[in-house]
Amino acid sequence: MVWPFGGSQTAATSSPSSETSASSSSFVPDTTNNTDKQLSIPFLSEDVDISQLHPLARLGQDLEVLDLEDDALSDLPGSKGFLPSRGWSDDLCYGSGTMYMGGLAVGGTYGFAEGMRTTPANAPARIRINAILNAITRRGPYLGNTAGILAISYNIFNGIFDMTRSYHDIYNSIAAGAITGALYRSTMGLKPMAISALIMGGTMGAWNLGTSAL
Repeated sequence: MVWPFGGSQTAATSSPSSETSASSSSFVPDTTNNTDKQLSIPFLSEDVDISQLHPLARLGQDLEVLDLEDDALSDLPGSKGFLPSRGWSDDLCYGSGTMYMGGLAVGGTYGFAEGMRTTPANAPARIRINAILNAITRRGPYLGNTAGILAISYNIFNGIFDMTRSYHDIYNSIAAGAITGALYRSTMGLKPMAISALIMGGTMGAWNLGTSAL
């Protein structure tokens, strides 16, 4: 059969397939070697040490460390004893904290024993526990606060005497203890003040003498 455009039916029907094959054969993937076009990453180059990228890599370089100088003890004459100290502020902090915790423990123990003693033996468990807790919270904080305040006052006066005389000895401890005891009972009259001053002065003098001997 002859078509108007001068081609046969066989040629006309075969032309689309030939066009398809021609169009498909026109795409040729680029299989050339692209090694020269690789992506260049600066921090992966040979002149960079990758280990330095770790957060702790420069820990030992230009690191500012707070030097506490724990061995810088007080150089005040007479201050070397059984318990080394870095100064009156050191004694103030450690002394008041130790006395407070000690008073809290002793007062809590006494309150526990008091609650057990005052509660009837046939009382229910809830009432017994409530009485014990009330006694502990009443005795413990009272004795802890009292011991802490006495320690703070004593260390302040003792530090003042040490700086005034430029020497630390038993006389500073006795005087600081006596003044602290007198101030503690200052609202109860002269006799309680004198008794408290004698007790505190004697106790702190014995403490200073014992730590110096050790």
